[in-house]
Amino acid sequence: MTIAVILIAAFVIMLASLAGVLFTFKALGTWMHLRLAYLTTFAAGVLAVLVWHLFEEALHEGEGWLVALSALGGVAILELLRRFLPGADAHHHHEAPMDHAHTGIDGRRLLVSDSFHHITDGFLIVPAFLVDWRLGVAASVGIFLHEVVLQIAQFFILKEAGYSNRRALALNFAVASTLLIGVFLSLALSAFETLLVILTGIAAGGFLWVIARDLVPHALVAARAHGAWARHAGAALLGVFLMVGAGALVPHELHEEIGHEGEHHEEEVNEGLAHESA
Repeated sequence: MTIAVILIAAFVIMLASLAGVLFTFKALGTWMHLRLAYLTTFAAGVLAVLVWHLFEEALHEGEGWLVALSALGGVAILELLRRFLPGADAHHHHEAPMDHAHTGIDGRRLLVSDSFHHITDGFLIVPAFLVDWRLGVAASVGIFLHEVVLQIAQFFILKEAGYSNRRALALNFAVASTLLIGVFLSLALSAFETLLVILTGIAAGGFLWVIARDLVPHALVAARAHGAWARHAGAALLGVFLMVGAGALVPHELHEEIGHEGEHHEEEVNEGLAHESA
């Protein structure tokens, strides 16, 4: 059941790669363009609460030094990918229309960089779902909103590099499907209990990196450019309050009770089979 939910969430995130199609409709594209920056800031608020809960859960299940090293590992992995992937410098937020030109080479490099970016996204959402389905949903929402902004920027880069609307959208979706590589890799590693703690720490560090190195800087630039500090602060706080409210509506104890009931049911089934065999 959990795997099915993770795969559904992964597919929804992949759909963000088609966000560029919104800008093929003039009125809708203009409306979205004015609100893209606030989506990024809102995602930062959602992911901030997610990071807190991931650290909390990882420290509950594992040693502090192991969680700290895992989180640093998550930060290091994403920072290395940013620095050394071809085209990583082009993988940033834009506001349409573009203020500088991109070539066909830029487009191809960007697609390579984005494939690794999606693999890490898939890798990060799995621990969140395995810890608590609410955290998994929050991680998926945050990544989806972040991807909407990124994929719209990428759509315009590919368009400027000479790709048609259809080809740019098709390539974006094909690259987004590499997210499944990260999902299955993370699922395979999470089969080991100790590795699940490490994966949770890596996810916490990874999401913290996304907030500090991508979302917050973009929000600051957008707020400074438009003098909309209060609106961006409100968008971030809205993300935080929605996450906290969702946690209050569905207590963690309820999630644990459901999990324990599933475990007891499985134990009863196994005992029954053992009795029949005897």
